[in-house]
Order: sequence, then C-alpha cells, then structure tokens
Amino acid sequence: MANNYRKNRTKSALLSGETIKVPEINRVFDPTVVETIASVGYQCVWIDMEHSHADFKDLSTLILAARTWEIDVFVRIPHGPYNQVIKTLELGASGLIWPHCKSKEEAEAFVEMAKYHPEGMRGMGGGRDSFFGKSEKPAYFNIANENVLLGVMIEDKEGVEASDDIASVDGIDLLFVGPGDLSQSYGVHRDPGDPISKPVILEAFEKVGASCKKHGKFMGTAVDPGESMSMAVSRGTTWLNCCHDVTAITTGYESAMQQTNHIIENTNLL
Repeated sequence: MANNYRKNRTKSALLSGETIKVPEINRVFDPTVVETIASVGYQCVWIDMEHSHADFKDLSTLILAARTWEIDVFVRIPHGPYNQVIKTLELGASGLIWPHCKSKEEAEAFVEMAKYHPEGMRGMGGGRDSFFGKSEKPAYFNIANENVLLGVMIEDKEGVEASDDIASVDGIDLLFVGPGDLSQSYGVHRDPGDPISKPVILEAFEKVGASCKKHGKFMGTAVDPGESMSMAVSRGTTWLNCCHDVTAITTGYESAMQQTNHIIENTNLL
C-alpha cells in the first residue's frame, strides 16, 4: 500500500499568491492538444464538460496525457447529478468547477459530494486518484480532501448577491465569475462591447472580489488578453482562463493565411 496521490501544484501556487494562467479545451478532445498546452509552459488545463460533447472516455484520455507532462486538470462539470462529481474525481481530475452556483446551500452540497468525511460524504471508490484503491487509508482521505480544488461559477445575479455567503463555505476555493452568462442575467448581453467592460459586470467583479478577500478565497474569470483582462486583474482576479482550443487554432491558421497572402502579393514571381 502507498500514497501516490498527485500534489495539486496549481492550488499550491494560488495559495502562494501566484496568478494562474489557464488554457481551455472546449471542443477538440485530443491528447495532442494537452501535450501542446504543456509544451509551451502552462501548468494546468481546463476541460469543459458542460457545453461540449466530451464524455468520460475522452476525459480519461486527456487526464492521462496531462499526467505524462505533470500538469493539473480542472473540469467544468455539468450542473447535474452526483455521479458527475465522483466519476470525474476518480478519473484523476485535480479539481472541479461547478456551474451556475446561486446560493450557499448549493455550494455546501457541492462540497458534500466532492470531499470525504468529515468535510463531506464523498462515496468510497477505487479510481485512478487513489491508485486504484492501493493508496493507504485513512491518510488518502485527508490527502484527497486537501488537494482537490473546488470552484463555483458565479454567472447569475443571484450568485453575485449571495457571493459573501458562498465564499464563506469551507471547502470552496475559487469563485469564478462568468461574464457572458452574467451579462445575460443582468440583461446587458445585447449591448455592444466586451461583457466585462459593462458597469454592472464590473460591479459584480468588485462584489465577488470583496467576498473572496474577506473569506480567503480566490476569484477567477474567462477573458482574452487585453484591456478587459486588465480590468479583471485590477479587481482581484488571480485565475485567468486566457485562451481556448478553437481560438488558438483559428488564430494560428488565420495568421498563416494572412502572412502567406502578404508574401504572395508582395513577391515578384520569376
């Protein structure tokens, strides 16, 4: 018997005051994408299972790829049943992101599902995260509880209003502001400009940021590099989803197309 639980380096980095740069995989569930992300220096990856077609077999393959490069995997799971939580953890995810959290009670229920007693009542299993049941117990239960990162998404005005209560929940590490859905909740999603630039969304960041600071939690968001990212960082955001797979691929192909066209148009052909 041994304790082979992988240390959550990203959680440790957050606790040390680092700002975390997080690439997303939203549509292209191939291990090569994970390897590419790791090869350019990212220490973790976010995998979307809420909006995407990914299944647990896809997730298992991506987690194995991440382990070869020793990077952490955080999974945005659907806002659904308990098995979404336990299966994802047993496959070896470093943390879970719970969408559309609107209340303290929802946050408490999430912790209850994701952590072992006495912090929760996560079911006993023998997955990859426990070295298929070979990790020493009870030490494994403490290690698992300590290492897992739990984040809740604040993407409804109800969640903003309840952010102080949500941030007070033991076991919650991250409050992730979802500016797109939040702008819809406030009815400003049809207004021009980046959602983060809208006054009501900036106010939400300030309120959630204050709640995180008060309770020693971290604030995250999804935002491309630029002025909006600066706005988010200036309000206390230390977890930045800064790019996703489709954008990276599109940008790369588009740049190559533009540069090739420029060469063709400006080169004298013999």
